[in-house]
Amino acid sequence: MTMDLYLDPKTQLLVAIGAAVAAKCQNCFVTLYGTANKVGATDKEIGAAVAIATKVTAKSHEFMAAFIDETTKGKVPAARTGDAAASVCGCS
Repeated sequence: MTMDLYLDPKTQLLVAIGAAVAAKCQNCFVTLYGTANKVGATDKEIGAAVAIATKVTAKSHEFMAAFIDETTKGKVPAARTGDAAASVCGCS
């Protein structure tokens, strides 16, 4: 099974851009954004893919924070999006 059978090139690119945003892969985003015009993806379409990925990522952080709170019975506070502790590893 190949992607080409089910998704046109523009849709593949938009999915990949969303995945790059969710994975916080700057190099991937730059590369994909640079090829967007070749498949006819507009900045508005790319913006929609970015917005969806951002919402999904934010929600996953909320779920993980709730899981940590539940697992540790509140003894270990989970860093919430925007907390200084969230950037200690340098990945944000």
